Amino acid sequence: MPPMRWLDRRYTFLGGSLRAPIALLIGATLASSILGAQVPGVLEGGVLVTGAVYLGQAWRLVTWVLFEQDPLSLIFAALALFWFGNELVRLWGPGRFLAAYFGLAASAGLVTCAAALAFAPLRAVAFLGPWTVVTALIVAWAICFPTRDVFVYFVLPLHGRNLVYATLAGTLLFALLGGGVRLFPHFAAQLITLVALRGSPFSRLWARARFELAYRSWRRRASRLKEVPPPPRDESSRWYH
Repeated sequence: MPPMRWLDRRYTFLGGSLRAPIALLIGATLASSILGAQVPGVLEGGVLVTGAVYLGQAWRLVTWVLFEQDPLSLIFAALALFWFGNELVRLWGPGRFLAAYFGLAASAGLVTCAAALAFAPLRAVAFLGPWTVVTALIVAWAICFPTRDVFVYFVLPLHGRNLVYATLAGTLLFALLGGGVRLFPHFAAQLITLVALRGSPFSRLWARARFELAYRSWRRRASRLKEVPPPPRDESSRWYH
């Protein structure tokens, strides 16, 4: 089989089609979490610790999303990858999806490490878990499929676009209820996704300002136009200068 061709394979899971990149991520996260729980030193060497990254342990920027200590969180993260990730793999392609997954992990990790230089509490936390990237992928799915409907917790129906606001609000709620600085990478990953897929709000404001300036300039030029006498009878149009 040609290199990377296996990423195009599909597997049947729970009556649905599971694409190879999703199966790879779920399997890797499950295996890493079990090893981290059973083998001393594996978890400590793979989670995101800002001080360790400062010392050159750059692999932590990628490996930290492959560990989860809470079984229930691990199960729901796998289900969320199955529900939302499959569509994104189909839309982006296997290689681009995997690059986005680990790119979001590394980007959120770098933002966290940079923020920790000024905000000391971030230096005291060991960050781990796939939910940071999974919530960002949910935001990406909602942006890419704005007219789709999804049932949150199988009860609350949400339009695709509203899922963006629900994800951001849910992350904020968990932070206020005790997540604190542990959810900082979640916000970083979600903001990076919003900027990447929808553009910076500052760029949109600048575009609106440029349009307004151009429109006002046109109005000023139009106000100086003068109507000339009517043309000969065989011409029906009017000319302006």
